[in-house]
Amino acid sequence: MAFLSFGSKRDKIKKLIEAERFDEIVSMVVKDKKALNGLIELLNDTAPGIRGDALLILGMVVGQRADVIEPHVDKIFPKAIELTGNRNPYVKENAMVLSYELARRFPDRARALKGTVINDLIDALKEGDRNTKGFALILIGELGAKEAREHVEELVSVEDKVILPFEGRKWVPLGEIAKEVLEKLP
Repeated sequence: MAFLSFGSKRDKIKKLIEAERFDEIVSMVVKDKKALNGLIELLNDTAPGIRGDALLILGMVVGQRADVIEPHVDKIFPKAIELTGNRNPYVKENAMVLSYELARRFPDRARALKGTVINDLIDALKEGDRNTKGFALILIGELGAKEAREHVEELVSVEDKVILPFEGRKWVPLGEIAKEVLEKLP
């Protein structure tokens, strides 16, 4: 007789990630809330590769079945924003992509979380490298975070070019992104 699993599916999801069976994980996650919760738990894993893959897979789920992720945006969005400050480039890039995708697909939910993430975004504008600053600018624009206006204005004249993992955002001057964002802020 097989035993039913009542606990977390985190370990099972982790084993599938290690075997690079991402499509199988996406399939599981869209059908099983415990699998989704296990995947979300892996955002706190100690291994950067697992965290980066969990972010990537969550992005795949958003692309295929955003409705499955929507009830969990409150947990995922702030964590993804936090992980954009990670030193590991794989984690950082996947966190940027997921954060942006969540803000784009669920603008009302993301704006409702603005108070939770605005300090991280302002810190990124102050202390991040140019790519991190570019990402923070874009998210501030998506969130309509007028609280960050003065920090955005400080970057308008910066000519450093950024490379972001978004379509049309490769080799764009930081100042150009700042100007676009200012137009979005009330």
